[in-house]
Amino acid sequence: MKPETNYSTLVTIIKKRFKLFLIVGVAAIVVSSVVSSPFFITPKFKSDAAVYPSNLIKYSDESPTEQLLQLLQGNDIRDSVIRKFDLAVHYDIDTASEGSRFRLYREFDNNVNISKTNFESVNIDVLDKDPVQARDIVNELISQVNVKINLLHKEKAQEVVQIWRDQLNLKGNLIDTLEAQIKRYSTQYGLLDYTQQSREVTAGYMNMLYGNKQGQPMKKAEELYDNLKKEGRHFHDLHHQLNLAREDYNRMLINYESALKDVNKKLTFTNVVVYPEVADKKYYPVRWLIVVLSLIGSLVFTLVLILFYDQLKSK
Repeated sequence: MKPETNYSTLVTIIKKRFKLFLIVGVAAIVVSSVVSSPFFITPKFKSDAAVYPSNLIKYSDESPTEQLLQLLQGNDIRDSVIRKFDLAVHYDIDTASEGSRFRLYREFDNNVNISKTNFESVNIDVLDKDPVQARDIVNELISQVNVKINLLHKEKAQEVVQIWRDQLNLKGNLIDTLEAQIKRYSTQYGLLDYTQQSREVTAGYMNMLYGNKQGQPMKKAEELYDNLKKEGRHFHDLHHQLNLAREDYNRMLINYESALKDVNKKLTFTNVVVYPEVADKKYYPVRWLIVVLSLIGSLVFTLVLILFYDQLKSK
């Protein structure tokens, strides 16, 4: 059969049964209008926000936007939002029934959509029967992700603080040990400054020898001269190690104080470029679309039934 014949046949069928199509169409409009009304389908309002990441620490090869997306989709943020807004009650889910958690999470996922945009931002969409609560949930998600990232950064910063604290303690113990050894050498051998004393004691000792001087001063000079020969170099090395240890300690102290600042500072990790608002018009359901689709579907289905009936009748 040619296409023109098919078309003319359809037109003929529609003309013959125009009243039937009219009745079906009116019935479809009425039924779909009633079914899509607030009595059967709860209207939902939409609130959304567009957020850019900032101040994030790089963990892997993922981009800051992908990292923010992963953090927003975390179980802890979801559960905290559910608790704060008591969404189990809000979604009319009996938490004592079997599978209630699964239904609660599924309802949450159906109403909360977090996705990456083509502009490297994160889009947060929330549907809710209460337009104010839809806005508040978006704001809470943004607030919670900032709290979560702050905690993660603080944990890492505290680990760094502990590392530098341990290093400072070790270096401080070394300094105390070196100072104790230097004090012992000073007390036991009379050594104070190896370089200065070496010049002065050597010069004084040589003068006494040339002057053939004897007595108590000469004995003290000889004793100090011998101490410098035996222990002076080691005493000098102790001073050098002490100076290096103090320099290391000061550098570590600067790093330690910087890590402490990282622990105590509070940053914002999201830049909101589109702020959520309270919607003044429902987003779902779109009643006219439901009515149109129902009308088209019912008319097409009626036409198919008529064609099938006519074919059976002709046979």
